[in-house]
Amino acid sequence: MLGEYTRDAKVLILANAAGQLFLQFSIFIMPFYLTALGYDMAQMGTFFSIQTLVGGLFFLIAGQISLRMGYKKTLILSALLGLTGRLLQVLAINDYVLALGFFLVGANMGLRQPNFSALLSEEVKEEQRHHAFSISFGLGTLFNALGVLIAGFAPEFFISLGLTESLAYRLVVSLALLQFVLVIPALLIISDVPVKNPKIDWNSELIIKILKFSLPSALIGLGAGITIPYMSLYFKLQFGQTLAAISGIFFFQQLAMGLGSFGLPRLVERIGPVKVITSFQSFAAFLFLIFPSIETFLLAAALYILRSILMNIVWPINDSFMMGFFSTEEKATAAGIRRAFSTFMRGAGNYIGGLLFGMSLSYPFYTTAFLYIVATVIFYAFFIKHNK
Repeated sequence: MLGEYTRDAKVLILANAAGQLFLQFSIFIMPFYLTALGYDMAQMGTFFSIQTLVGGLFFLIAGQISLRMGYKKTLILSALLGLTGRLLQVLAINDYVLALGFFLVGANMGLRQPNFSALLSEEVKEEQRHHAFSISFGLGTLFNALGVLIAGFAPEFFISLGLTESLAYRLVVSLALLQFVLVIPALLIISDVPVKNPKIDWNSELIIKILKFSLPSALIGLGAGITIPYMSLYFKLQFGQTLAAISGIFFFQQLAMGLGSFGLPRLVERIGPVKVITSFQSFAAFLFLIFPSIETFLLAAALYILRSILMNIVWPINDSFMMGFFSTEEKATAAGIRRAFSTFMRGAGNYIGGLLFGMSLSYPFYTTAFLYIVATVIFYAFFIKHNK
């Protein structure tokens, strides 16, 4: 699976996978953790918005920072910021400390993702890029699935030992610190990719290319922000399910998504990346359109798992497809700007989602489906001529 890659590419892929194992100890549990601390959904939306909006700001400058520091040092800096942010979330001494924790985690997200994509794309050959991104995503998702499963059962286990609910969730969130304990040493042993030109030629062609990728991502980010952070609470409110049962949904979602991503490069070779991306996203939008009408938990869980697979499995192909349009110096900046558009809109969506879920459990899904459809049509129009 990884035999043809360089040592540094293997380290990047495996470190990313190991980090994903512990990431879900914070992401999946966070809404329940905040609820146990006494925060309502509107307040959660504020915290989530801080994280995503700050992430968007750092996405904008991620490329410029790596042009000066290098990809490796930038990734180490982002890991240190993330480690500090998670620690503050665990302490949660007051609202301001908790907000600062979300701020730093957002900074970590903004610096890490575009520079990881750029560095990995430079560490593999051109013909290996779709495969490398899919393998990285697949392994990370499988470890992510295991993290979801453990996170779903861990709180009840700690509570059964006599701990309070808030302390049990706090302990689970603290396990997310192990993500950085694994990732930072791995980053220290890899070599950096030299940047020959620390400046980017901001011509109209480059700007248009970035905007073509950014607009569909922004619409998808807005739609995802409205619904995704609240899905675990939706299953609890709509169907009265336990945390363990809800974690099972996310476990099977991640497991199927991880396994499916290994075969996706072959489909891309057959019909092209643009057709794969748009067909998968279109079907995912349809499933969210009918989602509020589902009245049984098992069917709703199955449709959500399928929707999540279709929507998320194509992101490594999307990232890899985009990297082929830019030079070494442009990659992190272009990826960062695209993610900034997505993240700013996701942050707005977090707030809108809190309001919409407060009004109805159906409105958020209709809104998200509409935004997905519009984004998919725009992406198809922009890039179908580059499908081969």
